[in-house]
Amino acid sequence: MDLGSASSFALLGGTISNTGTSVVTGNVGVKDASGTITGFNPTGTTVGGSVIPPGNTLSNNAYIDFVNAFNTALLLASTQSYPDLTVDRTFIGNNVYTFTLVNISTTTGINLTFDAQNNPNEVFVIRTDGAFTANGALTFTLENQAQADNIFWIIGTIGTISVGSSGPITFDGNILAGQSFTMSAASGGSGVLAGTINGCVFAETANTLAGTTDVGGCAATTAGGVPEPGSSELVSLGCLLGILAWRKFRVSL
Repeated sequence: MDLGSASSFALLGGTISNTGTSVVTGNVGVKDASGTITGFNPTGTTVGGSVIPPGNTLSNNAYIDFVNAFNTALLLASTQSYPDLTVDRTFIGNNVYTFTLVNISTTTGINLTFDAQNNPNEVFVIRTDGAFTANGALTFTLENQAQADNIFWIIGTIGTISVGSSGPITFDGNILAGQSFTMSAASGGSGVLAGTINGCVFAETANTLAGTTDVGGCAATTAGGVPEPGSSELVSLGCLLGILAWRKFRVSL
């Protein structure tokens, strides 16, 4: 499975709202004519894409493809788990990580390491059953050729990046939320850079950039894989977001 018609989108949602001079690389769109897009042209701008009017077939189809990809990701077998994200964690490529807690919140100052084992195509799937909140400053270490566009945050309900007084945040990976997503404003107001998301952001309901945010979009599709224990042959699971297309998972059965 791949995102197909969603491959050119950086922001998708039931509604899209932006405050501040955000820069989004890729298209911006909503699920259908009932959705709204506010805060773009001239406040927020797009690079290499456009703000697609609600009701346009392109964004309607892209939203459907996103939801299908999200539902497929929910069915992937967990290969590794952690109790939470309150301390430094290391993620190894080609794994699906889950948590023992339903709702996950990071602790300020932690570091998340992503190890691709010297293969730039290895994929990291980080999945929560409930909400995910990034609380304040955190750092990402990408080692052994790990790529930000191969990191996928599959959030069961609500995704939030809370900036607070820590200054601009850089968040690596593509965010797919089953309900809403919000990037909070930085200390000093919505005009101050809240942070950079090195990936794409999809949310089934409201997708909100409450502060100035640079959304980098997704890179071109290449092959990657997520192994499943006890498997013996490879089956393609999909492209997880290339310029908004899911990278191809190859899953051993």
